[in-house]
Amino acid sequence: MTRLFIFCVMLVFSSAAVAQDFNFGFKTGLNFSNIKGDLEKGDGYKESLDQNIGFQFGATFAWHITDIMGLRGEFMYSQKGTKRSFDGASYYKFFTPTNEIVITNGVRKEDLNVSNSYLELPILGYFKPHSRIEFYGGMSFGLLVNSSAFGNLKFSEINGAPANTTFDHELDFKYLSDKPREATYANPAETVNINGDNVPYPQTAGAYFDFVESQGKLYKAFDLGVVGGVSIYLSKSLYLSGRINYGLLDVTKTKADVSLSSLDNGNFISRNDDDRNFSTQISIGFSF
Repeated sequence: MTRLFIFCVMLVFSSAAVAQDFNFGFKTGLNFSNIKGDLEKGDGYKESLDQNIGFQFGATFAWHITDIMGLRGEFMYSQKGTKRSFDGASYYKFFTPTNEIVITNGVRKEDLNVSNSYLELPILGYFKPHSRIEFYGGMSFGLLVNSSAFGNLKFSEINGAPANTTFDHELDFKYLSDKPREATYANPAETVNINGDNVPYPQTAGAYFDFVESQGKLYKAFDLGVVGGVSIYLSKSLYLSGRINYGLLDVTKTKADVSLSSLDNGNFISRNDDDRNFSTQISIGFSF
């Protein structure tokens, strides 16, 4: 699928390049992005998704059909994502050296900075009523090339542990490559006493640390969005641009997207959420 995407990009570039009124350029800027979806909220727990900031850069090209309208395309590297937080009643799965699973309840405070990088191909129509201003809109196709997150988890009010017991560890998620139960431990491993047994907890946990077997990758490989915006030309070639990019597809896989608030007899509860990328983008560009 990756080869097909790159082939389509090359086809668009080569087709536009033979047109008479063709020009190209480059642009770079910032993405103010979030993932819009259902949140876990209930008695004693709350999840939130907040804006994250990433960058974008790449090549642009245009085919001028008339003096005031035409087609524009871009081939961009674009960072999107969200800041995800969970605070409240939850569970924790420990794995012992003898491969036993110990599950306890408590209060989870988790903060996670998610960054998803896409190769994007926006195909846009534009209307330029004045030499200094341009309106445009169209579709954007995205291929996920990197997906990661970092943060921290703190667990307290632990069922079966001595009073005031807490522990915390780092989160270092590589969604495209991490495996179930992937984690690093201190040497010797730090432990917490649960019902009289000292069970180890990780120093750093991977994206699927809680999983016994693979449920697939959390984020899907492809995205599709609608784009609309305006460009202000400071000169014939230099411009500032602002746009909104709204995702049309659910970017998370249901089996790998699980509840943090509760389990079902020790098993994960899948979340059938509709999670979509949303970003406001500002950029500066130059066309030749």
